[in-house]
Amino acid sequence: MDFLAIREQSVRRLRKWRLSDPGALPLHGDADFEWMRDARSVADRCHAIAAALALAHRAPVQTVRDAIDEHDLEGALGERELELMRVLEGEAEVDEPALQQLLVDIAWREEALHALLWALGVVDDLPPDEMCPKQPAYERFAPGLDPGRAARDARLRPLAELAAMLDFYYCLHWHARKAQYHGDVWDHQIAPGVVLERRRALEWLFQDARWEDVDLAV
Repeated sequence: MDFLAIREQSVRRLRKWRLSDPGALPLHGDADFEWMRDARSVADRCHAIAAALALAHRAPVQTVRDAIDEHDLEGALGERELELMRVLEGEAEVDEPALQQLLVDIAWREEALHALLWALGVVDDLPPDEMCPKQPAYERFAPGLDPGRAARDARLRPLAELAAMLDFYYCLHWHARKAQYHGDVWDHQIAPGVVLERRRALEWLFQDARWEDVDLAV
């Protein structure tokens, strides 16, 4: 892949939000894409995030647990999602502030889910100044929010498309950090949390790591 051309494309996209060329940010290279998850793993992760979001929105715990067991999704849950399930099933206890923070953390996963659905071609684009829609795209992927009804022929987008979107969100994350810590220019139409969660999802595609352990260095 031509990683310089990919970065130049990212820089052109950044200009829409008056964000500069992150010249100091290293380019990606072939080694960053030597390992990649398959479409089935990505689909399972989508189902797992959707299950966690259902729990956060107070869906019946046993109904969600049954779906997770039926479709063998527990291994696709992140550590925070497993923690929420244990709490709601009565197997673990947390105080109210910790529970509220857990629910907030899970709620942000909706943006990660949106990015993974983009990777599977369910979502057309990922403009950073647009949060995922109120009518989640996951329902198009799994009608009735039922993993058993999801398309079995899901395919990931071409590697070049995935790499280009990852680089764009990598650049956005760099700008968000610069704005946070150094007061640099930032377009406040873009929620930093959206950038973080979408970048995590895109990076996860190419890292053999648990969700919470994905490297998000900038």
